[in-house]
Amino acid sequence: MRVAEAAALLLFASWAVSCSASAPPPSAAEAPAGSDVPEVTGAAGGSDDDSLGPNQLTGVLGIDKAQDLDVRVLDARGTGRLGGSAIAVGPLAMGQWMLTDPGSEYEITMRSSLMPDGIIRLNGQSALLIEPPVLGPLPKFRVFGGQAMFYMPHLPPGEVTILTPAGPLFTRGAVFSVTVSPDFQVLVTCREGAVYLTGNQNAVAQPGQVLVGDRLGRNHVYAMTPNEAQVFADRWLQVMTEEAAPVDAAALPQRLAAWKTLDGRLDPEQAQYLALWFREAKTVLGPSVPGPETWNTALLSPVRPSPWQELPPGPGLLGESP
Repeated sequence: MRVAEAAALLLFASWAVSCSASAPPPSAAEAPAGSDVPEVTGAAGGSDDDSLGPNQLTGVLGIDKAQDLDVRVLDARGTGRLGGSAIAVGPLAMGQWMLTDPGSEYEITMRSSLMPDGIIRLNGQSALLIEPPVLGPLPKFRVFGGQAMFYMPHLPPGEVTILTPAGPLFTRGAVFSVTVSPDFQVLVTCREGAVYLTGNQNAVAQPGQVLVGDRLGRNHVYAMTPNEAQVFADRWLQVMTEEAAPVDAAALPQRLAAWKTLDGRLDPEQAQYLALWFREAKTVLGPSVPGPETWNTALLSPVRPSPWQELPPGPGLLGESP
């Protein structure tokens, strides 16, 4: 009798195993409420939503939102214009030229949760533009007048790019200043990191070095202490401003002819370049240069963020071609 019962139990167990093997898995809707099943949407999930956020791929919450770059003027002493408005302490609209008046000082800060703080100090008679970021969290800069001092020591190589009349600058986590004379010569003073100038001739300024460049690619590097470099930069701008008058006067006829040519077919990049040149040249040439009523409109238009535009073609310091 016991042998028969054991055989019956064995037969029942075999039937139960075969039934459980053929049963379909529970659907997502039938999964227990506390189960750890991530919800995947977008391209990988096959839904109609084409977006696929980082947290859907990684399961880590809180990193799927775009990081906003906060750019603010912290301190303003003096006067200046940002596009068509007066510069004021507070959030800064990127993509427009900041034009400071003589004797002014501005301090600008940049902050994002994905990057360390960056600080720019802008002196009088300066022209600075901060482009909205296209790729990544960091903007690009343009310096076409006066002096801008950058404090960005924690950024990796190539993260900061600055367009100048002498060519683009690429920096490696640096503390440095960019000074532009009225005839568009450029001086770079490096205190930390490294600053690379690319143009007709490549050059690099490392800590304790000063780099002088012009639109013809004639670059010179000098070694000096940080204090010597600061004194040199201030004195250099003073001397170059005094000596810029004959240089700008020689180039003025060609700049005016180029402006008239643009009048019929306005090219925003060239128009803004010439307007900035007129603005700086007017400080040394006075009434012979058209006033802001002629060229200021070009500087009110926002700049379209893009990969670096090449500098507009034009003559060198004395009208000669490179």
